[in-house]
Amino acid sequence: MRLAAAKGPKGAVPRREQMLYERARSAAMRRTFPQIEQLRIELAFRDTRGLPPSPQVHTLYPAAAAFFRFACPCADCDGDFDLTEVVSALAIGKLPTSRGQLVCNGTRRDHPPGNTACSIRLEYQLTST
Repeated sequence: MRLAAAKGPKGAVPRREQMLYERARSAAMRRTFPQIEQLRIELAFRDTRGLPPSPQVHTLYPAAAAFFRFACPCADCDGDFDLTEVVSALAIGKLPTSRGQLVCNGTRRDHPPGNTACSIRLEYQLTST
């Protein structure tokens, strides 16, 4: 018997697959940012429409891929958060920490009627050593 594939929102699955592909092809941190020995990325999410997704913490070392886009934690959203410029600024700056906020650039299908802008906001803190 064949099982039907789970049907997700259009765009969300291909976009996440594209991000996985791009992460796999990214250079190592030791090559892109040799001055960073360790990068800690703390992500806290806020949602004005309900319960926010759980926070995330990522610790990257020199062998890790220098890829800093993170998919929106909502399964029905096709958006992501890109921290590439923030990491670049942190790497060339004098301060070891950077904080800020971003708004998800995607759309969600579970909010009627049809696709609506995602309501997730990201509060991030990056710490490098």
